[in-house]
Amino acid sequence: MRRRLAAWALAALLVGSGGAAIGQSLQDKIAQCAACHGADGRSSDPRIPHIGGQPKLAVMYQLFFYREGRRKSEEMNLIAKELTDAELTAIAEHVAKLPAPTPVADAKDDARYERAAELAAQRMCASCHNADFSGREQMPRLAGQHEAYLVKALQDYRAGARVGTQAAMAEAVRGLTDGDFADLAYFLARVQP
Repeated sequence: MRRRLAAWALAALLVGSGGAAIGQSLQDKIAQCAACHGADGRSSDPRIPHIGGQPKLAVMYQLFFYREGRRKSEEMNLIAKELTDAELTAIAEHVAKLPAPTPVADAKDDARYERAAELAAQRMCASCHNADFSGREQMPRLAGQHEAYLVKALQDYRAGARVGTQAAMAEAVRGLTDGDFADLAYFLARVQP
């Protein structure tokens, strides 16, 4: 939480009273990403997503949504507010080249894992996110993502608080419980791409 607040404070300092970034290079902006998401794109905070290995287009869309205020996060809205289209593209290219997160390697609950795998199959998650959940195009990588982040994202889609490029996610989560979300997150954090 402290690193997140520090990154937010840095962003606030770099944004002048008129709203324009003060002498901020692309590398400075990438460093802002690393402050919360980790230098290698692997966040240590379970509420902040791993961004390494995300598809370029998925990153571009999310930064655009933050920039335009369609997706809400005080820190991300502030940071993305001044990004140009070229910077969105450059940051997305950088993030896509970072290493993908490694799946959780604990002693897994096989019954829970299989139940969640079946739920993911019923909801056709792989039809958009790939059979190995590595993501593609504007659909993010889910394999190896933090469980807490995934649960929150699913809850936000269900509540209509998170937007996508289409209504597929709102439909995919319709009728699912918080327990279902916890099981799906458990599975996705451990799935081997």
